[in-house]
Amino acid sequence: MARKKRGWLRKRLYSDGLTWLWCYMVKRQSDEKGGENHKRIGLVVDFPDEESAWAEVGRLGLSKYLDNSIGSEPKFKELAEHWRLKELRKSGVIGKKATESADRDEHNLDRYVLPHWGKEKALDINPVQIEDWFETLASTPQGSKQEPLNWRTIEKVKSVMSQVYTHAQRHHLIPATLNPKGRPTNPCLMARCSSSSDYEARVVEPEQMIAILRELNAPETLMEWTLALVHSATALRPEEAFGLKWEDVDWARNRVHVRRGWSKGRVTDGKTPNSIAPVAMHPTLAQFLLEWRKQSLYPKHSDWVFPSYRCKGKVPRSASTCGKDYLRPAAVTAGVIKAAESVRFGWHNLRHSLATFFGSQEIPVQVIQQMLRHKKSEMTLHYVHGVNQQHMDAQKMFLDAIGVALDDRISG
Repeated sequence: MARKKRGWLRKRLYSDGLTWLWCYMVKRQSDEKGGENHKRIGLVVDFPDEESAWAEVGRLGLSKYLDNSIGSEPKFKELAEHWRLKELRKSGVIGKKATESADRDEHNLDRYVLPHWGKEKALDINPVQIEDWFETLASTPQGSKQEPLNWRTIEKVKSVMSQVYTHAQRHHLIPATLNPKGRPTNPCLMARCSSSSDYEARVVEPEQMIAILRELNAPETLMEWTLALVHSATALRPEEAFGLKWEDVDWARNRVHVRRGWSKGRVTDGKTPNSIAPVAMHPTLAQFLLEWRKQSLYPKHSDWVFPSYRCKGKVPRSASTCGKDYLRPAAVTAGVIKAAESVRFGWHNLRHSLATFFGSQEIPVQVIQQMLRHKKSEMTLHYVHGVNQQHMDAQKMFLDAIGVALDDRISG
């Protein structure tokens, strides 16, 4: 079981308060049978959720108590659990994953990889077998939706499998090159995977963006109107936009600092180190953010820019719910999508739309890349870039293109 390899958490009430315990299995010397032991982590009031408690387990280095010896012919599951324990949610800088990336990789590992490969000897798995499995995933109904996986998802499944092998090589759990049978010890490097996908993001043209803003142009939907404008003009990712606080808005320097994300009801570190960078805020955009701040019930420096009124401003709005209830219906009215059309459409489409608009206006690719805070193809991480005049000019071009909708707000 995964929890035996990693240990598990439990709460217990002591005299000083409710306490986290980290539990793990040990072998008794008397009869070699397994038994449970535990180490005290800290009070629940100091570590309010499991994520912070697990982080403290890592900080304390308690994994040394685990009996996770791996033999010369390890099963894939043994390598995977070693990777889960040592690498998946590691702290520090080198190899640290964003929370969302770690969640995604762990889901793919548990949902697809381990059920199929967990009991197999890791060094006996070959590239052709993996390719055949990919073809099965792409053609056979999977999961609760009973639909085949798309190739982009299969690429992510391949990635987490490859990470396990690379981790095992780095920790000398398997040979670094070839196994005794002359096969590569990381078969995923030779296993092919289609990069094709039938998904194409629906792009919003400036004229359609005008229609969307007009549809949302009402006192009771001022927050949603501002959300649509911010997403469309900055190319912020949804988790970044909903994770903004007023303290992140630098009015003097015309920029918005991306310092965190908000996804699935919790704060995240952001997608990549490259994404934690300021984005341009043209004075036109700043004007409408200021107007929204005056109307918001939570305008304090430490408040969320787009708060949940139902939760009394303690957390931001839900991106998925807000998109479903407001942005998507407005997009239907604007003719971007049809009401009964089964197509993905949300805040992230506005990010695609801005990039497409810049491309049509012959904005230099480097400027577009910096504004979207993408990694370069030849680099694993990209340096954080500041806002420059080219970014401001590019954003102004878009705001001018939808100026009719902005004029409606001013005149209203």
